[in-house]
Amino acid sequence: MKRMCKTLALTLCVTMLLSTLPVAGDSGGKTILTLEEAKNLALNNDTRYKNQQSYIEQKKEDYEDSIDRYSGNAARGSSIVEKTANYAKSKLMEHNAYDAWQLEVFNKSDIKRQSDYDVTMAYYDVMKAKYSLDDAERAMDLAQKDLTIAELEYDLGTKTKNYLSQFENAYKSSQIKYESALSELKNKMAALSKEIGKKLNIDNDDIDMTIGIPDVSSIDLAKIKEDYLKNSASFFSLNNSLNTVKYQKFLVEDKYDYYKDSRSIMSDAIEDGFEELKYIANRDYDNVKYQYDESIKELDISLDAQYSGINTLMDTIENLKKSIEDTKITVKNNQLRYDLGGLISEIELEKSKSALKDLENTLNTAIVNLNIQYLALTQYSYTREK
Repeated sequence: MKRMCKTLALTLCVTMLLSTLPVAGDSGGKTILTLEEAKNLALNNDTRYKNQQSYIEQKKEDYEDSIDRYSGNAARGSSIVEKTANYAKSKLMEHNAYDAWQLEVFNKSDIKRQSDYDVTMAYYDVMKAKYSLDDAERAMDLAQKDLTIAELEYDLGTKTKNYLSQFENAYKSSQIKYESALSELKNKMAALSKEIGKKLNIDNDDIDMTIGIPDVSSIDLAKIKEDYLKNSASFFSLNNSLNTVKYQKFLVEDKYDYYKDSRSIMSDAIEDGFEELKYIANRDYDNVKYQYDESIKELDISLDAQYSGINTLMDTIENLKKSIEDTKITVKNNQLRYDLGGLISEIELEKSKSALKDLENTLNTAIVNLNIQYLALTQYSYTREK
């Protein structure tokens, strides 16, 4: 009879404990911030983007002024070689002024691209932190219930102090992990706040956790590379440099050919002078072309690695989906075993449900990582403002 009373007391305690398990996914009346809203807030609060149009207009005026300012220097010099050098210099200054104007036009689109990218990364970091906190909170709740049951078993004299200490340590460990996950979420929310220029608080604000799997089957690496070369800041600058030295080379060779064709005899001094100018122009072109070609090789390697990473994540996602389906069967069977007369305890049933939720959060985290990888790969595939 005494043993039956102990068992009944333990069963009632477990039932009351499990009735207090938290329900995940409830926003609790918080203000939900969508990703698009976050990106718009960031851009609206970005002073660089607001001021960029004035920079564009200023550089355009500088270019128009340069046409008159440098043209006067084109014919100066005591010899044809010096005049050619000055002519090339003046034309390059005009060319550089034009590039400076176009760079500011480019920067306006790139500021928006970078802002959208940074906000999306920060937003996704919050998502992952929320999944981690959800896992940690459920683990702590279950560890607390395990501890309470162990304490009751110890008080009833059915378990030793050493047995109880194991659950006490497990609960303390789960508390530490929960506090770490909570701190991480606060940090990630603060980082998102900084990106969008608006203070967010985890007690009052939340994000939209809806996320899907991007269409990776439509990825065209050749098109992505083309967009990257056209829209990335590094290649925009490299391409401008390449065009500049190419133009310098053309100016010198064009003047040389014109002078040579218009003269029956060319002195050795003039010939040597032109050769020096051509040597410098060719050297500058070869150096920049080498940098450009090496950057292309590095880009190809990077794009291949990112694409490979996407395929690996897709495999991970498919494997997780299979594991989730298997675990759902386990939970269903456990529910049946519990309903048929307590063939397993209620806390064992709840642990199997929590394990399923852990897997679902792991899948969601993998999907977030896939979106991050996909965005990193395709971030330059957009239409630039003119």
